[in-house]
Amino acid sequence: MPNTLKWAVGAALIAASQLAMAGLAQVQISNLTLSASGGAGWYWLPKGATWLSPTAGAATGLIAPSFDDSVAGWHGDALASSVTDGTSVAQAQLTSETSGGLNGVTAQASVATTGGQSGWAFAQVFDGQIMVGSNTTITLSETIDNIFASGPTTQANAYIELCTTDFTTDICSPLNFAEAFVDGNSPAYSGPNVLTASWTNPGSTTWAKMHIGLTASADSLANTIPEPASIALVVTGLAGIGFSRRRA
Repeated sequence: MPNTLKWAVGAALIAASQLAMAGLAQVQISNLTLSASGGAGWYWLPKGATWLSPTAGAATGLIAPSFDDSVAGWHGDALASSVTDGTSVAQAQLTSETSGGLNGVTAQASVATTGGQSGWAFAQVFDGQIMVGSNTTITLSETIDNIFASGPTTQANAYIELCTTDFTTDICSPLNFAEAFVDGNSPAYSGPNVLTASWTNPGSTTWAKMHIGLTASADSLANTIPEPASIALVVTGLAGIGFSRRRA
């Protein structure tokens, strides 16, 4: 094998190894909608109440070395968190809604890691109580704009959930839950583009618990060696290039 071809094969294997080391996970939603129907036909989202914890937040972290960042706020606020280490980065972001509600809020979480770094990102759109009028059905929906995972240990998900609560215990059912999920073994999302979940108040005005969030995590493996099949493809391809050059 000519020296130039040996060098090209070596460089390609290094590049393939570096590519295999990378981890990428990302998820993004839009068109968030909360509606009420039937019964009394109303709901109330407390905002800024001193007797409640903030309902929204963004948090990110990279593990080696340790970096982390987080911010808490109320639903409808613009919040963002980001950490960076070289070429590795974790980001989480929520946009604001002018009336302080939830309708129209967008959110995203993403992690890109290389060289043995690991990271995570969490966009908490809402995690708290909602008051629901008697015999009213509340419905949550959101559009999955993007969800993707690539790398040895990666995952991304978006979820919405509605639960019965007495402020001490939450009773949650799969019937009131929806999720979009991918990981490194199944990076292509094939589920619905719009997630929807509903909860019906069976009696007089009461409280429910609502969870809306995005998570992304990614690990990258140091000293990753490409699979033999990948090596064979690279070598064969470069050998073909070298052969065509020698014939020219």
